[in-house]
Amino acid sequence: MQDKSSDPHPSREELPLPDYDHLPVSGLEHRMRALPAEDLRTVRAYEQEHADRPQVKQLIDHRLDQLEHGATPSGGDPAAPGAERPVSAREHPSISPQTGATPTEPPRHGLRHGTYGRSKPTQPNNPRQH
Repeated sequence: MQDKSSDPHPSREELPLPDYDHLPVSGLEHRMRALPAEDLRTVRAYEQEHADRPQVKQLIDHRLDQLEHGATPSGGDPAAPGAERPVSAREHPSISPQTGATPTEPPRHGLRHGTYGRSKPTQPNNPRQH
């Protein structure tokens, strides 16, 4: 088996971030914090070969520098859905009709406190009468 960090041309399947090609730059920074240095080098090689975005390469280089100076991966799941892809109810097992929020009746517009018992609305004063 070939060491993926030494492969100068990694494939999409070798990336530690699923759907890497479709993730926005804003989502990459948070996901990269969970990756060890070897995985970051794989992502950087792939980025260099494909999109070659300076901003992404700079983020990766900065994170690699942090790891080389004592930082550790965050321990989070880099494959977890982020803000760029909301979790649907089907994907989130803890949300069900029994555990979800109780539906409420929307507020009745136009009614104010103390107006519920009136038989007809108050008419504005009209100095002219026909």
